[in-house]
Order: sequence, then structure tokens, then C-alpha cells
Amino acid sequence: MINLVATFQQGSQVTLNIKNKETRRLAVELAELTGETMTGAITVALKERLERERIIQERLQNIRAISKRCAAMLRNDWPSAVEHGDLLYHERGLPK
Repeated sequence: MINLVATFQQGSQVTLNIKNKETRRLAVELAELTGETMTGAITVALKERLERERIIQERLQNIRAISKRCAAMLRNDWPSAVEHGDLLYHERGLPK
């Protein structure tokens, strides 16, 4: 079990118990590699992961906004199933 204690500005303490063996092994290994305490190593790891997730969510939000703008530009009268040849060539096979 890992006991993590975080002190907040108000002076209160919160204890986090992690009972997973794999998590403990990873925390110990990371702390040994970095020379940090387990609490420090876990804090940095969580901050880095949180930052990556925030970036991913921001990118997804931007992609959704772009998709929404593009969808608004599509013509409603555009046929849903069009052969590319019909768009590029005349009925005699010459380019339009």
C-alpha cells in the first residue's frame, strides 16, 4: 500500500492509499529512476498525463468546431451518391 499525503493551503491533509501492486511497483521504479520521493514522482507523472489529456481534448474540440463549420458549408442539394466520373467527364468521356 502507498500512502500519499498532500498538504493544501488551508493546512488540511488528504491521504491517498494505493493498494494495487503494479501501481506500487511502477511508483517505486519511477522514484528510483528520478531520485524523487514516490509522492513527487507520482505528482509529476499525474501532471504530465493531465497536460497530455488536456491537449488531446483541446485538439478534439478544435476538430469538432472545424467539422461543424465544414458541414454548414455543404450544399443540401448535392447528391449523396455521385460517381466521380459524372463530375469530371462529359457524357462522351471528355473532361468537363
